[in-house]
Amino acid sequence: MNISAYILEYLKQFGTATVPGFGVFSLKNSKAIINSENGSILPPASQIELTIDYEVQAEDLTAFIAEQKQMSLEASRSDLKIQTDFWKKKLQAEQVLEIQNLGTVFIEEGHTHFKGKRIESGHPDFYGLEEIRFSDINNGEKVNTSVNREKDFKFKKTILWIFLLMIPVLGIVYLAFTQQELLFGKKSFDKVSVQTSTHRIVKDTIKIMAHTPEAPVSDSLKKDSLVKPAAKATQSAPAVPNNTKTKWQK
Repeated sequence: MNISAYILEYLKQFGTATVPGFGVFSLKNSKAIINSENGSILPPASQIELTIDYEVQAEDLTAFIAEQKQMSLEASRSDLKIQTDFWKKKLQAEQVLEIQNLGTVFIEEGHTHFKGKRIESGHPDFYGLEEIRFSDINNGEKVNTSVNREKDFKFKKTILWIFLLMIPVLGIVYLAFTQQELLFGKKSFDKVSVQTSTHRIVKDTIKIMAHTPEAPVSDSLKKDSLVKPAAKATQSAPAVPNNTKTKWQK
C-alpha cells in the first residue's frame, strides 16, 4: 500500500488525518448529487476535504503507518516527508496534483482548491444506498410497463372467466325459485288437496254426529215389532167344544 491508501484507511477509522508538512484531510457528509459525466445520481456519502497547511505537525498518522507497515516511527516519518515533498513540487510545477484515493488539488487564480472523492459512508442513514443510472431507470420503466400490461391482461381475463361462470349459476338459482317443477318435478300432493280432504273429513264427521241420535228410534221400532207378535201369540185360542159329554150321551 502507498501513503495515500494509509491516509484513506486512517480517515475511515478516525474521520480526520493530519499529514505533517502538507495539510489536514477530513470527511464531510455529502448529499446525493447528479453526475453529469455518466448520467447518474450518486447517493449520499462522505466526501474528502483538504485544508492545505504546510506548517502543520502531528505524529498520529505517522505512528499508524509505522504500525501497519511494521516499521520504526523514524522510518515512517521519513517516508511521509518524501511523499509530501513530491506532492508540493508537482503541484507547484503543474498547478494540478492528483492524489490517488483522495482527490485532486489544483491552483486557480492564485488560490488552492481541492476536489475530494466521495467514499461510501458508514453512517446508518446511508448504508446500502447505490448509484442510480438514468439509463437503468428508463429500461426499468419499459420493463415495468410490460409487466403491468401483463398483470392487467391476467386480471381482466380472470374477471371474464368469473363472469362467464356466474351466468349459469345465476340461471340455475333463478329456475330454482321460479320453475321448481322443471328441476324437481311435480309434487305428489299440494296444500289445496290436503285442505279439501280435511274439509271433507270434517263434513262427514258432522253428518255422522247428526244421525247418531236416530239410532235409539230404530232400536225402539225393532223392539215394538218384536213385542207385537208376542202379543198376538198370547191371545186366547178359540175354545174347543167339549164333545165328551155328547159322545157319552149318545
